[in-house]
Amino acid sequence: MSEIEPRKSKVSMMHLKSQSTKSQIGFGNKSMSRLRVRRQSYGFAGVPGIRPVERSSQVAIEFKRPILSYLPTYQLDPTYKFHVPTVQKLTAELLDELWTGHKYNVQDSPALALRIAGELMRKVKAVQFNRYRIICVVTIGQRRAQSYNNAVSFLWDHERDNLVDVQREVTTAFIQVTTFGVYLD
Repeated sequence: MSEIEPRKSKVSMMHLKSQSTKSQIGFGNKSMSRLRVRRQSYGFAGVPGIRPVERSSQVAIEFKRPILSYLPTYQLDPTYKFHVPTVQKLTAELLDELWTGHKYNVQDSPALALRIAGELMRKVKAVQFNRYRIICVVTIGQRRAQSYNNAVSFLWDHERDNLVDVQREVTTAFIQVTTFGVYLD
């Protein structure tokens, strides 16, 4: 008596066929089902040295945005506006503390930029400018007789939004600290 072979579905037949072609090509025993095969992106994934961007805060966990739940207050202006002299004073104090005597170093300068941005964000948020998003951009560059241009653009309200821009230089490096107060409503 001959044994009856169980019927095989198209999916299992395709799986067996793909395994036989993979072993011929040399891919190993990995499954090539439709669910696991993904078309390669057209981005920079194949370029060596470029990693995908992580969408998390590099400075600290407390900068993660909490879930906002506002009730309608019909308030059109902030109760406490973004005060430029206060933020300038905080920035100057922080730069006097952390930037004085700095020598440009490829390894240390990016970490210092993150530290200055984090400390400045903590200090400005402690002032509690009501309903403002605080954005701090810190740029450290090596002085080598080069040109430097920095552009930041977004929608701007001239009545409520403001910014503080502070630059300092030492013999080997320069720093530019820009703090934006953008009104949320």
